[in-house]
Amino acid sequence: MKLKISGDKLTLASAHMLIKHDKCARLHGHNYEIEVEIEGDLDENNMVIDFGPFKTSVSSIIKELDHMVLLPENNSDLNIELDQKQYKVSTCDGKFYRFPKEDVVLVPLEATTVELLSKYLHDKLKGKYPQFNITVTMSETPTSIVSYTE
Repeated sequence: MKLKISGDKLTLASAHMLIKHDKCARLHGHNYEIEVEIEGDLDENNMVIDFGPFKTSVSSIIKELDHMVLLPENNSDLNIELDQKQYKVSTCDGKFYRFPKEDVVLVPLEATTVELLSKYLHDKLKGKYPQFNITVTMSETPTSIVSYTE
């Protein structure tokens, strides 16, 4: 059986850049909308999972990224240095940024594309709920939507 959660608590606003992309190499942001679908057997209470605790768990993972600058720490075209209380970032294109440490999340990805972000969220959820088949769907605009299933 499948269960799907979505809604206003499953949104994520963040800033990022896609190095070497014509338009998206500039620092910009998105208001992502997220849906999570899980599939599994019914438990002793005849539920796949209790909606409330599951939604809270998903929201806590999303909250770590919400209203933050997302920097892909595995991108060889970025040089990211922590200098006391700020991140200094330089790109292969010669751009330089400084961000307060508390405004940044280093994400263990090569890029912060919606494709890789949906996989990142999926993998974090799969770590908490290995018994389920999980699909994470993220939209960065109403017409740009990605789904990731293992």
